[in-house]
Amino acid sequence: MKKYIFGILFLTFVSTFQAQYCNNFHRKYCYPSENEFFKYDGQSRSALFSKGQKSELTIIVYKGQDYRLSLCADENLGNNIIFKIYEVKKVKVEKVVEHKSTEDEYKTCETCNGEGYIDGETCYDCDGEGQRPTGNTVEVVTKETKVVVEKRKELLYDNSQDDFAMDIEFSATSTRKLIIEVEVPEEGGGGTSKGINDKGKGKKKLDTSEMGCIGVLIEHMPTPKSGF
Repeated sequence: MKKYIFGILFLTFVSTFQAQYCNNFHRKYCYPSENEFFKYDGQSRSALFSKGQKSELTIIVYKGQDYRLSLCADENLGNNIIFKIYEVKKVKVEKVVEHKSTEDEYKTCETCNGEGYIDGETCYDCDGEGQRPTGNTVEVVTKETKVVVEKRKELLYDNSQDDFAMDIEFSATSTRKLIIEVEVPEEGGGGTSKGINDKGKGKKKLDTSEMGCIGVLIEHMPTPKSGF
């Protein structure tokens, strides 16, 4: 039991140490642009990752600026770090909205075959629906189509389709919110790890060799003017 507790404390200490070590990883290990006009952007971040983990960083890019995004990672995380860039857009979509209400239940009068009016429990052959309440209630669902505004992520770049490049440069033609999604594949590649069920089947001990730092260095400069 003591060994087990010691093991947990040791792993906690190691994880905390690694997380602190990651704080300025992007400043130390990500290569800045050779273009001296690019300046460090305070939205740059570093974080501790484990194999199979995926995480997102939200940034704002401003109109009239050129940006350079570059990643750096500890060697033990592998060479195929995946990073994607999404734009958050507001789009109008049609949605069917359901409204539920409770109403009295009615039963067709057998006396007048559903045609007539009600006087107490008796139906008479004349104008009307020829139905009487059963004393029960029923749930009635009505549907309405509405136009609503939703936020959606639109994929702008995927480095797995670009030979796993670790940097990209682009110009911002408008001020936009972008999401940088970083994923560390499992050992042997192949995307995000599967979850663990309630009974713990498939659990494995945390191996600190499967953890490492990833840095995202962001640089910016005014977009150079072209033409006369």
